[in-house]
Amino acid sequence: MMAESVQYVKDVAEFLRVAGEKDANSERGQRLISYADVVDSAAAEISRLRSLTSALPPDLGDIHDLPQELIDELSAAKTDELEDQLVTVINSYGGEASLDQILVGLYRKFKAMQKRRFIQNKLYRMEAVWSVDGKKGFYTTQKPEDPQDSEGYRASEGYSSQSGYGEPDDETQIPF
Repeated sequence: MMAESVQYVKDVAEFLRVAGEKDANSERGQRLISYADVVDSAAAEISRLRSLTSALPPDLGDIHDLPQELIDELSAAKTDELEDQLVTVINSYGGEASLDQILVGLYRKFKAMQKRRFIQNKLYRMEAVWSVDGKKGFYTTQKPEDPQDSEGYRASEGYSSQSGYGEPDDETQIPF
């Protein structure tokens, strides 16, 4: 849906540009070309903000510049609305947030109320979120430099053997 919106904005910019170039020597034509530039800037800003707020598989990088037809063919690029909301909330706290901040942020930004355990499990399985080393219950959207040497865990790989907490799905051993 968002990619379609960006494409629509780009189409409007192109329409304005073509109309302005037909009458480029007049004041009206110059205004239309100027409007086209502003609309192009708006499309670029929408794309930039989308890339900051959506959950993307880290191994693919930013895919928002790809055509929608190609994005639809990527199996790894599928995220759900909650994953995008979680990434948005974590990024709004500067790229790192506690579980409490995430729960409050989900409500304040999206009016979504979720159970703590459900969000823990969702974060655990997401490919675009990692735990913060040395901070229990904190998550980040910044990929660790070398997750193998980290004492924490990569959300989709489970807890490290050093932490001793066991798997997060085991309700008796969740460290939160």
